[in-house]
Amino acid sequence: MTRFFCILSLSAILLCGCSLFEEEKTYDWQRPHDTYQVGAFSKAANADALNEKLKKSGFDSRIETEIINGVFYLNVMVDVYDPTPGVKERLESITGHEAILRSKKKGG
Repeated sequence: MTRFFCILSLSAILLCGCSLFEEEKTYDWQRPHDTYQVGAFSKAANADALNEKLKKSGFDSRIETEIINGVFYLNVMVDVYDPTPGVKERLESITGHEAILRSKKKGG
């Protein structure tokens, strides 16, 4: 019986040790980036059209939902991981709307 517990303990230690050598994965949302809101729509078709236009222009865009005072909005958001001069102006020229900086995220 003692041998069984020794083998079981040794196996557990070896398995835990293996996980120490795994490289930690960093997801995009953990990397430093700026997030701009470039549109707010009540119609899904309009939000989808702008989202596709931004993706075709090389931006990492997505749609987030929000409810304000009982009104449902589809916000088009753009994450900029490698900021370059003039990125806000480029977003505004593509969307035709002011790009609002919603957050600056540091890595972590």
